[in-house]
Amino acid sequence: MSVLLSALILAAPACAGGGPSDKDVLISLTDYVVAPAYQQAAADAVRLEQAAAELCGAPSEASLDTARQAWSTARASWLRTRALSFGPVMDRRSASLLDWSPTDTDSIDASIASAAFTATADMIRNSVSADRRGFGAMEHLLFNPDSLDSLSSSPPSCAYLSAVAQVNREETAALQAEWTIGAELGTPYKDYFTDRANLSVAPSDAVEEVVRVQVFMIRDLVQVRLAPALGLRGDGPDLTAIPGNAADNGLVDLRNELLGMQKIYEGAGGEELGISLLVIPLSEETDQRVREQLASAILAVDEVQGPLRTTIAERPEQVTALYDRLSDVQRTMATEVVSLLGVSVGFSDTDGDAMR
Repeated sequence: MSVLLSALILAAPACAGGGPSDKDVLISLTDYVVAPAYQQAAADAVRLEQAAAELCGAPSEASLDTARQAWSTARASWLRTRALSFGPVMDRRSASLLDWSPTDTDSIDASIASAAFTATADMIRNSVSADRRGFGAMEHLLFNPDSLDSLSSSPPSCAYLSAVAQVNREETAALQAEWTIGAELGTPYKDYFTDRANLSVAPSDAVEEVVRVQVFMIRDLVQVRLAPALGLRGDGPDLTAIPGNAADNGLVDLRNELLGMQKIYEGAGGEELGISLLVIPLSEETDQRVREQLASAILAVDEVQGPLRTTIAERPEQVTALYDRLSDVQRTMATEVVSLLGVSVGFSDTDGDAMR
């Protein structure tokens, strides 16, 4: 164990395991990981909306490239919040507005072609199904080979893009505000979640929720995404299990999701506390294993060559190696970490072990 970690454990208020309290870790996570993550997502959504407006105002290869880059940046920021899927993002059902998969591209095209359909932010938010909005809808409009021609010649296409971008900006801003400023009652959710407000969540329950989200998230990456894509369920490869369409962003998505999870586990860096410092007093060995497995999984993502769907089809052994590294993380989180911290996750800890 590093000198810094030893000092933090010794200096922190004692809990049952002799390390930092649940409340200490929760405060650190909300102040140094959760709030900054939603702030970044909200800022990037503003830039994406601006880039979409500039593209529609003056369509060109340059403005299209700028909009695509803004989409990629905003999507990366959003996916790094996936490990934070507790609190307002769940209460508001934000994923149905921002990041539903798969995207119904045919229905988007039909809406744009319909004279009876007028795309506004209110329409997108309240009257359009989840599979026709969010990052998936913008990806369809921005990344197809004929995107520039379509956006140049079809005002309805630009109206749709602008409306979806506006909803993204409004929703991410609302999430940031609920965590840091507060909703109707004026109490920031970060205070409610960290036992700094009246009628707060019990710290032990909040820690359990944070850990449970990580377990379900890594389970989803392994069993819902990569296992069926690789054909490990026995019915052949199913590339539709990889979210996204024209941008083929599967690998980048995976990397950002893992980076978000790594921050929840290890903290934001420096002296900020993560779930790790609740695990260390109970088992330094387990803590080291999780850290090494997360780093190994991120490295395995970086070692895959080419778009994820293409690599699965042409060089499946590369993605199988990634699957194995992610399975290692899943196994340790769903058995050792939840056992040490007394977390109930609601499904068999060995789910999926017999797939291969």
